[in-house]
Amino acid sequence: MSDAGPAARALATRCLALALLAWLTLGEWRIFDRLLFSPGEDRDFVLGAMQGILEGRPVFEAWQQRLLGPGAVWLLEHAGLSRLLALRLLFALGLFAANVLLYALARARGASLGGAAALVAGFGFAHLLLAYDLEYPWDAIDVLLFMAFGSWAAQRGPLIALVPLLLVGSFNHETILYVPLWLLLAGPGRARVVGAATAVAIGALIYGLREALYVSAPPEAVRQRAEAVLPLLGNPVHIVHNLRQLFMANWLHGRSFISLSFFGAVAVCVWLVRSGRERVAGLWSLCVLAAVACFGYTNETRLYLPLLAFWFAYTASERRALPG
Repeated sequence: MSDAGPAARALATRCLALALLAWLTLGEWRIFDRLLFSPGEDRDFVLGAMQGILEGRPVFEAWQQRLLGPGAVWLLEHAGLSRLLALRLLFALGLFAANVLLYALARARGASLGGAAALVAGFGFAHLLLAYDLEYPWDAIDVLLFMAFGSWAAQRGPLIALVPLLLVGSFNHETILYVPLWLLLAGPGRARVVGAATAVAIGALIYGLREALYVSAPPEAVRQRAEAVLPLLGNPVHIVHNLRQLFMANWLHGRSFISLSFFGAVAVCVWLVRSGRERVAGLWSLCVLAAVACFGYTNETRLYLPLLAFWFAYTASERRALPG
């Protein structure tokens, strides 16, 4: 009988935590559902892009290996849902899974219920600040992958623990190459060799999938102008365009928030590197920001979600217990 009290309190805490996470997720979902899934060109573009990947006719050849998210939507479609409902459900599940994972990481390192809930709420608010006109299903999966990676990095986990992340990520998005980049920057000699070999293996897999599955661009696709592309992987390069956006266009057209956020993040990362507080994490983050500036669009704020997820999980999983 003496154990009944603590056991009951533990059960009540778990139920309260689950209810709180569900409530936070529902609040996020109500906002994102209106932002991302209201009728319009952006929503239709996402739906068409997923179908194009499954048919071997993606909008851009560089998207061809991003099979995991569209495949999950395809499975839900064949379970009886419409494609739009399947996409919305997958997004909602991604929000909830990210909140649960971040909460669990924080609690595992000693945070109170309130402290862990505050961290989850902070992540949701930051996600809203980075809201873009659209999000693809691979974005939600990236958030989960980089939360798991952030926890691994904070705890200096064994290399073998990265294998599931690398396998899943290779079929989701090229951002998985950020993981071996960490090993190249942070590891001892053996880890750096593993990082280099892993990067080559993932690059080869991505290239092989594109070569095997890509048929052609869809006739109705709006093609970009001729651009320089990354050798072998085929991703376009947007450096000049992004510099113009960051230094000129954003300030003239009411998007200064993006430039200020980008430069602010760069400044913080430089400080982390120079101060030695989080040298590797800061340097790695600078590389991620540079990759977005080179191969993505700096104004497409959804591209910062992997970095955001990493830092929240990294903070939640640090060796010292969180306050509260």
